[in-house]
Amino acid sequence: MKAKRTTYFAWIFVTMAILFLAPMPAISQDHGSGHGGGGGGGCGDIFGDLIHILRDDTTGQPILAQRWVEMPADIKGYGWGYCPIAVSGEGEDQEEIPFMPFSCDVDPAYLDLVEEANYFGRLNGGRTKERNNRMHFDEVISNIKAADYVKRSPEGRMMMGFDCSDIGQPPCTEWMTVDSPMESMGLLVRVMKYGHIAADPYEEDAWAHGDPKLSTQFHPALGEEDWPKFHKSLRNLLPDNGKNPGNCWDYDYEPQEFDIVNDANGDGVWTPAEPFYDRDGNGVRDEHEPFTDLEPLNGVWDEAEVFDDYNGNGVADEFVFLCADPESLGNTDFISGSILLAAAASKTGYVTVDLISYFGRIMKFTKKTEHTEATPDTLPALYRDCWASGDDPFPPDEEPTGDIVYDSCIIEEADIPMILEDDQWVFDCANGTPNHCAFPDLQERFVDFSGLNDYERENEQVDVIPDKTPGVWTLSTNQSLQSWIEIPNGTGYAQENIDGFVAATNDVIRMIEYVHNYDIPEDLYCKYDSSFCL
Repeated sequence: MKAKRTTYFAWIFVTMAILFLAPMPAISQDHGSGHGGGGGGGCGDIFGDLIHILRDDTTGQPILAQRWVEMPADIKGYGWGYCPIAVSGEGEDQEEIPFMPFSCDVDPAYLDLVEEANYFGRLNGGRTKERNNRMHFDEVISNIKAADYVKRSPEGRMMMGFDCSDIGQPPCTEWMTVDSPMESMGLLVRVMKYGHIAADPYEEDAWAHGDPKLSTQFHPALGEEDWPKFHKSLRNLLPDNGKNPGNCWDYDYEPQEFDIVNDANGDGVWTPAEPFYDRDGNGVRDEHEPFTDLEPLNGVWDEAEVFDDYNGNGVADEFVFLCADPESLGNTDFISGSILLAAAASKTGYVTVDLISYFGRIMKFTKKTEHTEATPDTLPALYRDCWASGDDPFPPDEEPTGDIVYDSCIIEEADIPMILEDDQWVFDCANGTPNHCAFPDLQERFVDFSGLNDYERENEQVDVIPDKTPGVWTLSTNQSLQSWIEIPNGTGYAQENIDGFVAATNDVIRMIEYVHNYDIPEDLYCKYDSSFCL
């Protein structure tokens, strides 16, 4: 690669451009404190390093460069740092963009080769408060509870049937497709974090507003009566793939001493001598582990009253809290995730490995938030160690002179042990990968896409009215969506890992675009006068 001379005009802005484009450690700003009206930090973080970088071909993990650099401002001197490697081009034509000496910044002479991931389109709606994301998820759950039937449309989106012949049985007189980008995003976050869309029916809605005289408000959640509504193509959206609702509503459970709350002396006040369900195993009865009034719900604690507080919410419900916990993501979960991402994206857009990785960071798929858990299976960042010597190139407190020649490269996983401090698990910064705690890029975790192992295009068919002859619109029945997506996306596609996720998402985007443009319009005559119906 030959160096390109920067123009005089460009040099004026080099410093500012590096600040905005160069791959620096991620800096985030949470919107709100997570209390009351703030809505919680969470989805809507702002990051300044959204450029194409070197990643593992299979997993999408970034491959950082271990370099001798000037350490962050709060750490004096020089040391090993970990720098995202900016790249230009794709596939075999991809080239790495050089760094400035002893820095993670791009060499200004090559700044015009930096490629921004600035094609988020409607996915920029994900930069919102966690409260808003949950609100849209709750809206979908409420609609499912009101519906009689839930199935996939030909392009994969969720469809709900109303006024059906029976619960879970079409025909239905009215259909509604989840095509709102924000509702699709709400479902996407839940699926990518939990592997299902079930939630604890007694999860308090911390953002509920209304009459202060009302009792505690809870988020809407699927009930046992909702599971039969799901067509088999969507049962993966239920815990354990919807195999047995009884596993989540255990009416016949026999109480055990270690998981009941028992007001032994009948005074209505818990005392340390009385057993309780210690959900988090810390030996202390925390605020989320109270007892409450049970049958006959007379407002008075009776000595014989005990109940199974499975979910630690202090309410006598039958929901087993483990059913609301995250599951490992399997092939069908990733396929559902790709469909939901496509439904949330711009209809004429496209996704890449970089976009998916950055979007996962923005939506905190791998992080626990105040109101959500993290997906259980994650991967650490990778780094490329190209310094064969066992000794540091310079003393840490000495300013280096002359360029360092990096060679003999090996790829390593970021590794750092955890230690217990003040009852909290924290990084052991003195051990593991050098300077691990000084570089946020090295600490980031990434979704493990290895569970996607079999993406196959399905030959779904639709009835549409394309204008194959300019200006002439004709009904075409049983048009193959697979034949269509082979035109813009080609016949060859990845079937596994993160590349399979990219392929699946882009296929669905193209299918949604096709259906959106050529769908049969609703027959208004038939809708308002049945005599016109065929």
